Amino acid sequence: MEYDHGAENQPMDGNPSMCGPSESATHISRADCPHLSDPEWEALQRLTTVIGEAAVATMLRTLSPTEQHGVALGFIVKEQRDAAAATTTTASSGTTARV
Repeated sequence: MEYDHGAENQPMDGNPSMCGPSESATHISRADCPHLSDPEWEALQRLTTVIGEAAVATMLRTLSPTEQHGVALGFIVKEQRDAAAATTTTASSGTTARV
């Protein structure tokens, strides 16, 4: 996803609760989703590497802002759990994780 700003990135349907660019089905800019916090937006950027940019763009165009917050926060929680599990696995195997 790109961080473009400008008139070409205004919501498609004029509904401020929905995100969506007028130019491309897979391009959503930060300006299209002002209701998302920076950590939520960054989480959705990382989610594109898991499910794809088109899937995230579709989600942002079709889900309500409340649902979008939920998806972002759910992904953040999953990342934290995965990191904790990796740390636990590393610690229990007797090896030291390098930072």
